[in-house]
Amino acid sequence: MIGSSEREAQGIATRENDFFKIRNYHDFVKHLHISSICYPSNDDIYNLSDAHLKIDTLELEDCRIISDNSLYYLLEKIPNLSELKLNANKNLTDFTIQNIYNCNKKLIKLSIKRQSRFSKFGFNILTKCCSGIRSLELSHLNGLNDTFFQSWCRESIDMNYLERLDIKHCNSITNKGIQQALLASANLKKLSFSLSNTVNIDALKVNKYCCRNLEYLEIDNMDYDNYELNIFHLFKGIKNLPHLKVLSLIASVKIGSLKFFIPKLLEACPTLEKLYILPLSLSKKKKDDELIEEIKAYNSLHLDQNLKVFLYRKKEDNLVFNDLI
Repeated sequence: MIGSSEREAQGIATRENDFFKIRNYHDFVKHLHISSICYPSNDDIYNLSDAHLKIDTLELEDCRIISDNSLYYLLEKIPNLSELKLNANKNLTDFTIQNIYNCNKKLIKLSIKRQSRFSKFGFNILTKCCSGIRSLELSHLNGLNDTFFQSWCRESIDMNYLERLDIKHCNSITNKGIQQALLASANLKKLSFSLSNTVNIDALKVNKYCCRNLEYLEIDNMDYDNYELNIFHLFKGIKNLPHLKVLSLIASVKIGSLKFFIPKLLEACPTLEKLYILPLSLSKKKKDDELIEEIKAYNSLHLDQNLKVFLYRKKEDNLVFNDLI
């Protein structure tokens, strides 16, 4: 899949056999998404490296053959890359992180998900890349732990421009690691993390200056059966977020009745404008339908109120939200 600023280049990669014809449109293609459905080989990546691409965004997803070496040749030829996404490419190792550090100094968005061969060594190198990054997503990474955030805090002091941090489903992270990230990110506007046996709402217990710019908080759940956030702990945790506008609760809290929950929530955080919820314990369709009706009724009865409520729904293995106004 591609993205382009020129109509001529639109659609040239819609058929698998035509995917690598994009090298003939190197002046137009700005967004390049390479995935397993295109069956890319290392030779294909080497050929792309010689295509003089001027892309802004590169995404590699589930590419099972692509190696560190072939990707290095491509990264080396796109030094002005601003966004890079790596998702479940099983052959990539820590050498790729080293290559990102060496080749792509202008990155402002970096997403690394389900990269099973990235280790503590690689993430230590990654800390050197973070000072200029504005959006960082690190999810489903077993090799990521608190040491990364401690090193990052040292590396990026007085140079951290990070505005969005997503660290969901990383088993080795604790409250301490998240607190280190907050201490190093005075400009942070969005934070996403997952509840686990080592992470809870206390992760937000840092000095009052750390979260003063936070506008969006997303709390996911590592294990729906074992980790539940007490609503009173939630209210206490968000009370010190003076500019919070959006709160997303993904199977992390038993909401109960909105008539009780919303007033208490607004009392704790009067700046809230949007609440996205996927409550715990909604296995029966009847309960789901009842909640939908309750949200519709709430939004209809409070049109003059800033806060609007949305419900997450499952769609093709992804969570999307419905506007139920």
